[in-house]
Parts: sequence; C-alpha cells; structure tokens
Amino acid sequence: MTVLDLVGLSFGALKERRLRTGLTVLMVIIGVALMTSINGLGGGMNNYISDQLGTLGANVLIVSPSANAFGPEAQMQSGMQTKLTSQTVRTLERIQGVDYVIPSFTGGGTLKSGSESKTVAVLGMDQSKMVYVTPKISFESGAFVSSTDSGGIVLGHSIAHPSNLDKPFASMGQSVFIEFSKVENQGGVEKLVTKRKAFLVRGVLNELGSQQIDSEVFISLSAANTFFEKNSIYDVIYVITKGSETNDNVETNITKFYGKNIGITSPKAMASTINEVMGTFLGFLTAVAAVSMFVGAVGIITTLYTSVMERTREIGLLKAIGYTGGTILFMFLTESFTIGLLGGLLGLTAGIAGAYAMIELLPMGANAISITPYFRPTDLVQVFLLACALSVMAGIYPAWRASTLSPITALKKE
Repeated sequence: MTVLDLVGLSFGALKERRLRTGLTVLMVIIGVALMTSINGLGGGMNNYISDQLGTLGANVLIVSPSANAFGPEAQMQSGMQTKLTSQTVRTLERIQGVDYVIPSFTGGGTLKSGSESKTVAVLGMDQSKMVYVTPKISFESGAFVSSTDSGGIVLGHSIAHPSNLDKPFASMGQSVFIEFSKVENQGGVEKLVTKRKAFLVRGVLNELGSQQIDSEVFISLSAANTFFEKNSIYDVIYVITKGSETNDNVETNITKFYGKNIGITSPKAMASTINEVMGTFLGFLTAVAAVSMFVGAVGIITTLYTSVMERTREIGLLKAIGYTGGTILFMFLTESFTIGLLGGLLGLTAGIAGAYAMIELLPMGANAISITPYFRPTDLVQVFLLACALSVMAGIYPAWRASTLSPITALKKE
C-alpha cells in the first residue's frame, strides 16, 4: 500500500461524509478569512498613515495652544492654555536647533464657485515657507499667494477637482467666495452673522495623497487674520528644526519654557499614537479570528472522532489485512490535514476578497479615505500554515484512537 493509496482512502472517506466535512472546512475558512482580512486592513491602514504623515517634513514640530488631553485633565488645562502670539514666535525662534517658525491661522467655511459650493478647511500662513512644512508640495498650475496678497487663494487638488463633478470646481484666475457664520452680540442681542469674502484663484496644487492638504484651501496669513477675526492669536505654529535628530532636544527646550501649557506634536509621535490605537483594535479582532480558528479545530476533532466511531469495523478490517497502527494514524492525519489545506486555501481567497469588500462597505471606504488593503506574503503564509498545523493537531487524538484499536474488538463492533 503506497502513500498515494492512503491519501486516496483519506479523500474517499471525506467524500463519503460530504456535509460533515463541508461544515468542518467552513469553520476553518471563517477563521482563516477573518485573520487574512484583518491583516490586510491593518497593513493598508499602516500604509495610509505612513503616506499621510509622510507629507509632513520629518523635522516638523506642531505647536498648539495646549497639550491634548481628555476628561478632567482637559478641563484643568483649558484654563492654562498658552496663547500663541508673535511673542511666542520670537521665543521659539531663539531656541537652539530651530531653523524656521511658521505661524498659521485655521478656519472653516463654505467655498462657492458659480452654482457649486463645498465645505472647506482654510489655512492661512506664509506660503513662501510652506515647502518646509510639506516638502512634497507642487503646483498643477499657478503659484503660492504672496504674504501681502489679501485676495489670493490656492486650492488643494481635491477641492479643485472633486470626484462628484465632471468639471473642475474652480480654475486658475477664477473668482470664488468663502462664507462662514458666527454669533455676534449686537445691542445685547445675539445674532447669527454671515461673513463673505471674494478670492481669486492664484494656484491649484497637484495631488499630494494627503487627505488634509488635498482638501484644504490656502490664503495669506494677513487675510486669514482679518477674515476670521483672529486678533493675531495663532491657532498652530510649525517649528522647523535643523533635522529630525534634533526634534527631541527642541521639544524639551520648548517644554522648559511653557511646561504643560502648550502642545507639541511630531509626525513620529502622531504615527506612534495612531498605530497604538489601531494595534489595540486590530489585536482584538485578531483574537476573535483566532477563536474562530480554534472553533474550527474543535470541529475537526469532532468530525474525525465521530468518523473513527463510525468506521470501527473498517479500521478492524484494515488491521486484519496487515495495516499497521502507524498506517492508520497517517491515514486519519491526512484527513485532518486535507481539511486544513482546503480551509486554508479557500479562507485566504475569501479573506482577500473580504478585505476589499469591507473597504467599500465601511466608512473608511472609497468615499471617505483611500485605503487599499495590503497583504504581506509572510503573513499569508503564516496564516495558512497555522490553519494546517491546527488541523493536524486537532486530528492527532482521533487518529491515535483509531491506530490503537484492537482488530478483533473492532471487527466485533456492530
């Protein structure tokens, strides 16, 4: 009896019990598919985060009015915020290791072009230094707005070319309007007032791949200060260090000046925080998938053990005609390996397809942020081998039970 003959007997035994075998394989498929999808989504999310933060210079520190916090700590800090003023800029410029300090104002409103309108985020800054914050920035047409230009505007690529329009939202040289509403106290009565200002499109950016930059519009620092009535209180200050290796020293020196009353963030820190949160979430999902795989292993044990009970006389006959215990053991382990092999291959296929389907169905899908599942070959191989290994391990006891049956006792079994 050759190995191929034994494999043929194993396949024949599985085919005779198609429903039970199919359900057991399905358990394995579900576990493998879940783990594969989670790995693909995790890899895609990590790539997305890297791409988004990669648009910022590695030597950029982002200074905000107060450290980010939640709960009671946030309430305590709300009264200890540091107002970012021109004095703050001068203080930061004197810190050793700092090349440039770039203040900015942020705002939001409705951008109108002809009959079309879009809600946009507006960033006001010295655009001649914008390349230090986002080194990869480039223009499809036009150029940056000068610091003295109060009526010029630069459009991010997604603003100029929205996916829901067949034509550009606005082009070079075209007039657009920004509107925003605020509550003002007029004679002791609060009223909702709408502010509106016309801008001329001076430039359109090339697509950068950054959700933030591509979906923003940019005006001069002075225009933003006046239009949004900021009273020269900056929202964010970008600190450009002499190199990423000096970031920690500069951050330490800033903290010495302002303590915890100021927020300092670097792309590296943001990536670490986001990856930590994502890692916890994906770890939970992976644990659920692992449980599914172990449930599949229990199904294999149940299926093969039941098979041993049903085939007791068959096993006795095989032993009577010369099959050894090792041969019987190999035959049943082949059945469990086959279940793992089929479940692993089909599960990988279903998991890859499922990851792409989930991207389309979940809020992170194509209509929101652009995430493409990424599957590392090593991860796929590991999941497949895990499925096969668990299947073989699950089959060990039923296979051993079959191999140790006495041929005389087995042949007497009704």
